[in-house]
Amino acid sequence: MSYLSARFFQFAGVHSFLIGLLPFFIPVLLWQNKESIGNVALFIALTGLGFVVSLSLWERLFIKAHWRLLIALSLVFELLLVSVLMASEGLLLIVVAALLNGAYNCFYWTTQRVMFSAMTAEHEQTRNKTGKAFGDFQILVVVLLKLGILAGAFLLEQGDIHWVVLTSLLITLVSGVWFCRSSVADRLAGVNELLNVERAENLKPLSSFRFRDNHNSAIIFYLDGVFLFLESYFWVLSLFLITQENVMNLGLVVVTLTVFLSVVFFLIKNKIDALNPQKVFVIAVGMYAISWLLRAELDMDMAEYWKYPAIVLIAFLTTFFRLSFNKRFFDIARKQKALPYLLSKSYLSQAGIAIFFGGLACLAYSLKDTAELLTLVYWVAVPASLVYWAYLSPEKALKPTHRTEKLAVKRVQS
Repeated sequence: MSYLSARFFQFAGVHSFLIGLLPFFIPVLLWQNKESIGNVALFIALTGLGFVVSLSLWERLFIKAHWRLLIALSLVFELLLVSVLMASEGLLLIVVAALLNGAYNCFYWTTQRVMFSAMTAEHEQTRNKTGKAFGDFQILVVVLLKLGILAGAFLLEQGDIHWVVLTSLLITLVSGVWFCRSSVADRLAGVNELLNVERAENLKPLSSFRFRDNHNSAIIFYLDGVFLFLESYFWVLSLFLITQENVMNLGLVVVTLTVFLSVVFFLIKNKIDALNPQKVFVIAVGMYAISWLLRAELDMDMAEYWKYPAIVLIAFLTTFFRLSFNKRFFDIARKQKALPYLLSKSYLSQAGIAIFFGGLACLAYSLKDTAELLTLVYWVAVPASLVYWAYLSPEKALKPTHRTEKLAVKRVQS
């Protein structure tokens, strides 16, 4: 394993455990604080806004290769988020914690994406093995995330909230000292070189909102942020309600799913690159739509004995789609200038989050009964998820159509 690969897995691993310890439970904490679905949606919308605002700072630090600050701020924002979640309630909880959540998401996920892109560019042998690389990463993240979830669920169920903060503080301090050593920070500056980023490069954030390419990436980016939060917030809230609003039961369900999915993806991660990527992606999107159909049915009148098998199936369909989608995303990013592509993904996804969930919050506030709102959102997600089929593969986007070939021949002949 190369130096960059080792640091990438360490960085992702530390943050995965920290996310599982408390940020994973944000929708549950909001619900337990008697917040409505509208307030949960507002929290998500403000998270998107916090991400966009923070991304300008992230860009400046990245262009100048300030890796110590990039990593340190990702840890600091996580610790501040945990502290605010534990110490506040009401409007302060929604606004301040949401903006900090956006800042933390920005500094963790954006840093993680550029490190992964650089890692896959570092070794020529990984050029056609993005699925395997992302599969390895996904297994690591899933295992450590769920270990964090199990620890966080136990501490929250026991009411030992201060231990959650202390554990986060200890991990943050140790990780900060490890990552922010000059030897680590200096060698991580090679990420900028691998992605062909000049230190004097002048990035224009607003240009991301005019981004267009042959893969229909822009519309997918707007859509994908919404689906990620439906998976991580609304679905977690549904699972919490299914497990009789017991945090420990929720943690055990999630961890059990982890064991099953880790075995499955260990078996398929090395084979996905050998399969036809277009067929895999088409099937994965169809399976993803089925997962939202199952969520809608599960949230209604599904028989009790079918619920947990359905949850396992939903988890598999969703995780397989994410593996296929991320393989396509990084394959496309590698075939063009990676940094602008990654930043466009962040800007457009967060804008989509702020717009959709802001509108959903307004709708929820206007309704007297929001009990069926989760189910309604899941039903809307079924046809909406099929839009992912518009995300053209690198080969398909570059392949000329029959009409284009005819025009090219005519031009040559003339």
